[in-house]
Amino acid sequence: MRTHIRIALAVITLALTPFVSAQSGDSSSKISATSSSLVPDDAAFAGYEKVTKGVQPPKATHSPDPEYPKIPVDAEPRGVVVMLIGINTKGHVELVHVLRASNEAFQDSAVNTVKTWKFSPAKKNGKPVPVQITVEMHFQK
Repeated sequence: MRTHIRIALAVITLALTPFVSAQSGDSSSKISATSSSLVPDDAAFAGYEKVTKGVQPPKATHSPDPEYPKIPVDAEPRGVVVMLIGINTKGHVELVHVLRASNEAFQDSAVNTVKTWKFSPAKKNGKPVPVQITVEMHFQK
């Protein structure tokens, strides 16, 4: 039953949420402009608005895919890392909170990569505002 609820939430989130997708063979990334209900409240993100009506979401201007990490030969070759990130008024990633990771090696690669991403800032009433968004990275060998 929980699986069905998660699938339904994921489908609803994807249907209602704009995202950017990038792919380069070994990994792909989705940037969700809204926060999922599965995202816990994190005090560090209190100064970052959620993208809601009236807030123009940030747009990725530089978002390279992460490198596929070295993993043991017998390890699962696919993985997913879901992160909540805080983007400041200049479009730089300031905060990264891992919400879920299937493997620590994938987590390290995803976090290190997302910290290098650049965005055009989110705007509210025409002025840049800091926002929080979720990012999902998929790894596959």
